[in-house]
Amino acid sequence: MQLIQNIWAKNNYRIALLIAGAISLWLLSGVFAGEDSTQVVDASKEVVPLTKVKARYVSAQTYPVTVAIRARTEANRDVDVRAEVSGRIIGLPVAKGGQVEAGDIICELAAEDRALRLAEAESLVAKTQLDYDGALRLKSGGYQSRTAIAGAKAELETAKAELKRRQLDLNNVKIRAPFAGVVDKRPVEIGDFMERGDVCATVLDLDPLVITGRVSETEVGLLPEGGQASASLLTGEQVEGTIRFVEHSSDPVTRTFRVEVAVPNPGQQLRSGITAQLGVKAGEIAAHRVPSALLSLDDEGKVGLRILDGEHRVQFVTVDIVGDHPQGVWVAGLPDNALLITVGQEYVSSGEEVVVSFENQPGVAATQLTGAPN
Repeated sequence: MQLIQNIWAKNNYRIALLIAGAISLWLLSGVFAGEDSTQVVDASKEVVPLTKVKARYVSAQTYPVTVAIRARTEANRDVDVRAEVSGRIIGLPVAKGGQVEAGDIICELAAEDRALRLAEAESLVAKTQLDYDGALRLKSGGYQSRTAIAGAKAELETAKAELKRRQLDLNNVKIRAPFAGVVDKRPVEIGDFMERGDVCATVLDLDPLVITGRVSETEVGLLPEGGQASASLLTGEQVEGTIRFVEHSSDPVTRTFRVEVAVPNPGQQLRSGITAQLGVKAGEIAAHRVPSALLSLDDEGKVGLRILDGEHRVQFVTVDIVGDHPQGVWVAGLPDNALLITVGQEYVSSGEEVVVSFENQPGVAATQLTGAPN
């Protein structure tokens, strides 16, 4: 006790003892505070609840893939019928818009002196035929040379060729339709004079009607010749036809390929030059129909849906939109049987575990959400 009093009496010892005590108290307070903070953190981890979501099982269905092409209707054949001889028009048996059969007269020119020239050519053939026959008889008696015989034969053949030309000239005054179709344009009237090569009329062959469009490099391989196609015309008609031609060389500027679809048009009521939306069937894929409101974007801007795995953890799956529907969209890229988050998908992120409220059971067809392809 005397020793303690002696130490305490010394000022230096007394200050050192006070400092040591203060340091000890400060160290002890940090230990107890650390234990308390650890307990608070652990408690906070225990009380955080899992996010609640609703989900539904959806199954893939067969979806017909259709390539959409902006197109227009065209005539199967479009021909300007031209005069082969010159002359004045004396007859137009078919009015504009009228239907014709192959060989029907659509313009008639005046014969003028063509019949007389034909008769003259026939007489010349008869004369040269007699001269040739006489030369042959003289040859048999040894009175005619081979040169004279050859000359007579040449004159006969020349006369026959001239007769043929006269017959063609007379026949060509009647300008005929080259095929069955419709007289679409007729730029001449009775009394007009036509030179050789002038247009008498434009004839369209509208059966079959051809619907043409252009497809990109990525789609041309999906269009087999002979495949089926359908089209909606701007005038309201719905038609179906067969792919008859797919171009093998692309346009050097647009890099697109011409496609032709032949559509039956027996009454030739469908017209050329109408805008159309062409749909070509290009196979089938597995797809799901989902409400468009469930689609979202990931950090890279890709479209996708949030689904749950077997442990009820969130996964973001990118999808491709392959078709529209009045009640949603058709998408490809989901697993065949997927558990799709329908409520609460905005509040969860990939890898997060959630509490699930099921809207249906596994294996039950989700007809209200997916429906059947149209």
